[in-house]
Amino acid sequence: MSEPTKLPVWQPLTFRGVAGFARARWTRLLLLQSIVAVFVAAIVVVLLSKCWFPVVTQAVQALSDFGSVRGARLAWPNAEAVVLAENRFLGLVVDLEESGSTGQIADLQVEFTRERIKFVSLLGYASCPYPSGVGIEINRHTLDPWWNAWRPAFLFGGAFATVLFLFASWFALAALYAVPMRLLAWLAGRAASPGKCWRMSAAALLPGAAWMGGALLLYALGQLSLVGIGAAFGLHFLVGWVYVLGVPFCLPRKEGDAPAAGANPFNSVPAAGLDAPSASAPAESSNPFQNPQPPSADNG
Repeated sequence: MSEPTKLPVWQPLTFRGVAGFARARWTRLLLLQSIVAVFVAAIVVVLLSKCWFPVVTQAVQALSDFGSVRGARLAWPNAEAVVLAENRFLGLVVDLEESGSTGQIADLQVEFTRERIKFVSLLGYASCPYPSGVGIEINRHTLDPWWNAWRPAFLFGGAFATVLFLFASWFALAALYAVPMRLLAWLAGRAASPGKCWRMSAAALLPGAAWMGGALLLYALGQLSLVGIGAAFGLHFLVGWVYVLGVPFCLPRKEGDAPAAGANPFNSVPAAGLDAPSASAPAESSNPFQNPQPPSADNG
């Protein structure tokens, strides 16, 4: 059976579809990458606007009239810990003495202590100190108009950062995955140059990115927990690895390895020296029942 000469190029959802990007133009790959990146960025905007930004708005409105950071230390009017705002996604807490008395119900809790900011989640916590030599006003009169003015810019920045991160990670991972993909193509006797392997590797990452985008949407809608997001994040790498391992076997074979058209693979050639008639031997008659030559008239 002859192999197909044309492969689909518009959908990177099957092995053969990803293999089609070996002959696709760079612009087509870039277009599909842009579509997936915009899809994921739109979901990040939904996540920020629906799950995080309302908490920040409520926390800003709950601030007192006094509060600031001076000399890398937070000055706050109350000594007891207080929850400014929270939901199941994000919580904002002021806890000067790091007492932990407020508890935690959010997947990510940001705690403002006397000398640092703590980010607490299911995986543990990280912290960073307040900037030294910079004064920051943390009160309702200062932050409320500032937040309302800059909130759309933060949404746009989140979307832009998502697209930038996706393209940077795709470029790096495609260069990394192109090495095993070319090795598998060589072992399978398939035609694949380094550039073709890079394009196919880049296309193989798109299903995993779309998978992760769908998981983030389910998380924003409250249908997936933080543990589910972690599992989806690990599986999206596995999806890319499966495509990298399977795509090389869908490439056309090298020209030297393909059998000639119309050739009969069962046509055998007799081996030399095995019952082959000698060139010097006279050819025998093909008719074994041929009558011998009749006697000459002179013998009659």
